[in-house]
Amino acid sequence: LKLLVDQVEAEGRFPDGRAGLFTGLVRQSLRREVERENPLFQPDTLLTERDYRRLVQGADWRTAWELPERGVLLPRLARLAHAMQAAGGAAGEGAQVRVPYDAALALIDHARDADIVKAGLALAVLDEDPGRDEVQYAHQLVQEYFAARALARAPEPERVRAAWRIDEIRPGVRELLETLPAAETLPPLPATGWEETAVLAAAMADDAEGFVRGLMGANLALAGRCANDPEVRPWLGTAFVDALRWALVARSRDPEADLRARIAVGLELGWLGDPRFERLDGPYGAYLAPPMVEIPGGMYPIGEDEPIEWSFRGGSGIEASHMPRHTVAVAGFQIGAYPVTNAEYACFVAAGGYDDDRWWDTGAGRAWRRGELANEGAKANNRIWRRRFTAQPGLFDQMVDDGLFSNSEVLDRWRRWMKLTDAEFEIALDEQWIAKRATEPGHWRDPRFNHPAQPVVGISWYEARAYAAWLFEQTGQAFRLPTEVELEAATRGPVARRFAYGNAFDPARGNTHETRVKRPSPVGVFVEGDTEQGVCDLAGNACAWTSSNWGQDEDEPVFKYPYDATDGREDVEAPPDVRRVVRGGSWFGPSYNARAAYRYGNFPDDRYGSVGVRLAVSAPISVKH
Repeated sequence: LKLLVDQVEAEGRFPDGRAGLFTGLVRQSLRREVERENPLFQPDTLLTERDYRRLVQGADWRTAWELPERGVLLPRLARLAHAMQAAGGAAGEGAQVRVPYDAALALIDHARDADIVKAGLALAVLDEDPGRDEVQYAHQLVQEYFAARALARAPEPERVRAAWRIDEIRPGVRELLETLPAAETLPPLPATGWEETAVLAAAMADDAEGFVRGLMGANLALAGRCANDPEVRPWLGTAFVDALRWALVARSRDPEADLRARIAVGLELGWLGDPRFERLDGPYGAYLAPPMVEIPGGMYPIGEDEPIEWSFRGGSGIEASHMPRHTVAVAGFQIGAYPVTNAEYACFVAAGGYDDDRWWDTGAGRAWRRGELANEGAKANNRIWRRRFTAQPGLFDQMVDDGLFSNSEVLDRWRRWMKLTDAEFEIALDEQWIAKRATEPGHWRDPRFNHPAQPVVGISWYEARAYAAWLFEQTGQAFRLPTEVELEAATRGPVARRFAYGNAFDPARGNTHETRVKRPSPVGVFVEGDTEQGVCDLAGNACAWTSSNWGQDEDEPVFKYPYDATDGREDVEAPPDVRRVVRGGSWFGPSYNARAAYRYGNFPDDRYGSVGVRLAVSAPISVKH
């Protein structure tokens, strides 16, 4: 932050990224030493006459990272950093490296090596420990910046080569999920120690596109990260960016790739722009066309004859709302290949969807949009969890250890609430959940949930319906929420499989609590969990609102199975105290939530971080697959 403030004061503008930020630091330090008439910075071999004159006169730099490098000072500092980075990266992790003073002189390899170290100390880019007779860069990022200046001129893609195939990585995901302690998060793939240096180098390379292209074969996720850097992106051609996007898509859907590699490229793809979602213009602004999958009409087995036994976070029970097994005639329809992503939903937000009453097509929906509903869903959910925490000693601490509270503010609030009496708790709920107008999803600004490639979560049933209505008018296609039997039919197919991918639960085929990703993942990366028709993420990641009603009581649905579409369960004007059916697994929920037949109901104003939306449409449509 200090560097940023200093640079804005010195140059009157924000740098585009870290390469520009650290370059600004070096320029300011050089000018300071020149103005002080430090002998080391007079025109000679460390700085040439031209270097010196440009600093004195205030150069009009050609790029944000240009430095006066005709003299030996800066090139040799870059050489030193590169050599130190090479020594520190041997263990596979970047680190700030200390070297003995004499070793530093040898790495500089110049007749004025001692003066170069002194100049680096004067610039405050080097630091020394006289007691240990060692030299290091002032900060690891400064070391990486100078190493990047060397790497930009002589790219070395092999420095960042990383394994990504399942058969190359041990322990693999399945081995980790069998051995990791319950509270542990699935760890990312090992790093090489050169990632930050490579990103900085891409920004400073004379041929940024060539630099990033060279990374694609060695580390595709890193190539995507470099392309997303604001200092690099302007230098990349459209054709190259398109090719990179499709390469990221292919890797994210490659069953031979380690799941963590698929997640990594999926995240970069989200920032770069996923080409599977075509960006189009409609009468109400830009939108992203969702890929759809056709589900043939026919008689589908719905429900089961056996109850689902569950045990989760200290509780247990038997769920029977999905009973009995019966068949339902389902007309042919299409369903979203993926849950609606943050990138898609962002178009609705940008188009003023929360300000236009026409998309909120029920009385309760319009009241919710105006901020007139009393957040009864949130209050009911808080009451449920308070009862669970009280009845199950240790559950609260376990959820803290598992990182399941979305942020420190929520955690602190619950710690206060658990000390209250029941009456005080009710007062606290009224104070916390004062009715107010929303203009974006509940977790829209939370970095755990707001990545473009993640499914949108934290939206109410009303928001889900409004998005579908808006997209209907944008495209002329009758987008809507699916009924619960449509989602069940799409998930289990005519063979009535238990999960979207088969009859046996597999934590590596869907993002559930057991997978321990502990947040929504980029859509479509659990390729082994696809249905045979090609629908993704039906057994994990984010569960989805349906059009169907459940009833007021969480444990006892009014609308039981067998399913009857004419008994009022598809009434969109049901009052706000009637729960709506939510289906599918999620990153937060356990394996039994991912069962294709599992049913449960949320209040329509609930905005959980595990619930999103998946679209359906009855008629054949022209949206791309």
